[in-house]
Amino acid sequence: MARANMRDLSFATFNLLNLQVPGGLTYSNSPPIEDTPEGRDEYERKIGWTAAQLVLLDAEVIGFQELWSASALEDAFRAASLLDQYDLIARDAPGIGRPQVALAVRKDRNGNSQIAPGAGWIPDFPADFTFDKLRETDGAEEEITVTIDHFSRPILHAVIQSEGTRPKPPGVSVYVCHLKSKGPARLSFAHPQPVALQTYAKITKSTVSHIRRVMEAGALRALLDGVMKQEDETAISPTVVLGDLNDDTMSVTNELISDQPTYRVIQKSRAGLTSDKGLYSVERLQQYRSMRHVYYTHVYKHKRESLDHILVSEEFYDHSRKRQWSFREMEVFNDHLNREEFEDLGASDHGLVRAYFDWNPMPTEIDVA
Repeated sequence: MARANMRDLSFATFNLLNLQVPGGLTYSNSPPIEDTPEGRDEYERKIGWTAAQLVLLDAEVIGFQELWSASALEDAFRAASLLDQYDLIARDAPGIGRPQVALAVRKDRNGNSQIAPGAGWIPDFPADFTFDKLRETDGAEEEITVTIDHFSRPILHAVIQSEGTRPKPPGVSVYVCHLKSKGPARLSFAHPQPVALQTYAKITKSTVSHIRRVMEAGALRALLDGVMKQEDETAISPTVVLGDLNDDTMSVTNELISDQPTYRVIQKSRAGLTSDKGLYSVERLQQYRSMRHVYYTHVYKHKRESLDHILVSEEFYDHSRKRQWSFREMEVFNDHLNREEFEDLGASDHGLVRAYFDWNPMPTEIDVA
């Protein structure tokens, strides 16, 4: 999509479905693409499909999940003739069952990087986000200890400085995430087995999975609080969260991450004038604008789910007094989820999401109240 202004921004999220070079390992229960002529042909088909989606997205900033090989992502950008147009932040997976997230940011019109120094992965929860002997004082009155202290897939953080000097747009903090899935956790059955595994193995594995995802969502929210909340009411902190959050928009985990900002739905309302820590879902922004809209990015047992999200801070919300960009549109590319022939092409099992924002700061002379 062509930009009307060099300060316009578009964001996308793309689950790559185990993008790995032939012979490379992914999950212990997932056979790799073999390093044989047939396997290399399968890899080339997957690279071709992935490259076509990159061209289709045409986004300034793209967050990726389920990447196992940095060179495979480079192959996809090369096949799309885009490798020289983007800066990639990617790394190989450190072992079996540990896929990585990655980021691609389009270079400016002069071929310069728009990524500020210091980008990198965040493996651990904030040091003070600990659940050690918490005691409820109402109702159950039980003691709670949770020892989970790191993300199952490290979060990638980067600051994007888009083009333009008069005025110069603020830097945007981008977080690429892939939270724990709703699938059963893989637990050790080594002896002696915990009683729960002996009696309720399936239930226990699913419960552990949900506990980890909730803890990861809470830790992400703690990270965001550290950069979004401002003592100065006029200060801004543009923030975008991209990724496979593995839950629906209205889920407990996603509402925890978003901090549930208020959306303005009537003209005289003051809702949305400010939300220092809130993140707005582009799905919701599109729904308020469209008479009919269906949003799903994953199909499991014939159930359509919204697992992949783009969340933006108040600097991207039309009604905020701190607005810097206005929401133009959101698109979900998910036709491949319903057509079996795409499986042979190495298509992702997730839909791709893109959101576009126009540079449009709130005029200082307007009384938004």
